[in-house]
Amino acid sequence: MGTKLQTRKRKPYVLGLSIGTFWLIAAGAGGAFFAIVEMANARTLLFVVLVIAGALLGTSIRYIMSALKLPSEPSPQDRRIGPRFALIFILEGVAIGLVSSACYFVGHRSWILPLSLIIVGIHFMPLAKLFGVPRYMTLGWLFCIVSVLTLVLVPAHSHVGTYFAQYVYSSLGCAASAWLISVGNLLELRRVMQNEESKHSFDR
Repeated sequence: MGTKLQTRKRKPYVLGLSIGTFWLIAAGAGGAFFAIVEMANARTLLFVVLVIAGALLGTSIRYIMSALKLPSEPSPQDRRIGPRFALIFILEGVAIGLVSSACYFVGHRSWILPLSLIIVGIHFMPLAKLFGVPRYMTLGWLFCIVSVLTLVLVPAHSHVGTYFAQYVYSSLGCAASAWLISVGNLLELRRVMQNEESKHSFDR
């Protein structure tokens, strides 16, 4: 019983992980849709993406609702997370704006999305420590690796439909990475909720 109490996660962590997982799934679905819509004969693939996204989003919403029912256990540390997250988010937005503008003005528009996704990947790294979710560090590295490989291996001026091929492949790779990490989050949330149910059953 003592071990369970030590490994229990407080409501802010569980709720934050649930909301973050929902965002990752939704963002991954958006990135996949953006990339696939320009591919030839993509109806079946789009249908598969929508089905998977719907199932994952439904599961994440269920965990958000369960997290809202957990007892609140306020901590001074929780108050520091919001401002730090806001700062990271603002720096990310500024960096993306500067890099995108630079790419546009130097005539390398195909670089805009891959470089922006590298910045998004970098922003996940401090979030891993801030939120106490180490797999966000893995997600950050995946975003960076996928985007760098895209820039190196995919010709800058090649297209898939009307989109730059670098946009399509970096979007698909990062969408897959986001979904992979979101599945890890969902598995953790299942364990956390099972521990909570076991605790309440023991208390009764």
